[in-house]
Amino acid sequence: MADVLEDRIQELLARRTELADRLGNLEKLKAETNDRVYKRIRQDYDDQLSAVISEISKERGTLESKVASLREEIGKKEKLHQEESDHVDELHVRAKLKEFDANDNSFRAELDEARSSRDATAAELERLRSELGDLNKVLKDVDEATGARAKAAAAPAGKKAAAASPAPPPPETEPEEIELEEEIEEEGEGAKCPSCGHVNPPQKLFCENCGSSLDEEETLDEDFDLVDDDLDL
Repeated sequence: MADVLEDRIQELLARRTELADRLGNLEKLKAETNDRVYKRIRQDYDDQLSAVISEISKERGTLESKVASLREEIGKKEKLHQEESDHVDELHVRAKLKEFDANDNSFRAELDEARSSRDATAAELERLRSELGDLNKVLKDVDEATGARAKAAAAPAGKKAAAASPAPPPPETEPEEIELEEEIEEEGEGAKCPSCGHVNPPQKLFCENCGSSLDEEETLDEDFDLVDDDLDL
């Protein structure tokens, strides 16, 4: 980009990428590098990177102002282009309505001038939109360059430690709870009284509610007539 400000920011972004790559390569060499030398080089690159990020942040405000100015200018040019296009269309319609003679030189000159102005505004609009696109890309690069570093620096140490620590295991069931569950299961297996429907503990032989027998053996019907077919009268 031709603009000095944009070129300056692009240089800073390129420098930031270069330093980040060097830091990454330094980490790969850590195992075979003297610890004191590693720390000294690491500190040097960190300091340079911080300075570059600071410079980028300073330029960001100016860059945002330029973007806002470009958007305003584009809005004006879009309105002008619409008016000029409408003027060209109007001249064509008037010509079809025989308001102007086809050989009228003044009409043809007006039409040519209207077309020329419309096309010039369209070309200017394309240039401004392209410049705005480049500036937005630079802003995005700046945000990526500064945002990730700022978030890493602002993250609380306690939060990082909490994220690294595994979640505690769920508490074991207390003995009392186990006994209570067993009692509930035992109650569920109790004998139901055939007379009143009361559920009795399994060990009961008689209903603790009405006193009826809980014996499951079948009893004879009192109305049943016992007849001995082998009895000689």
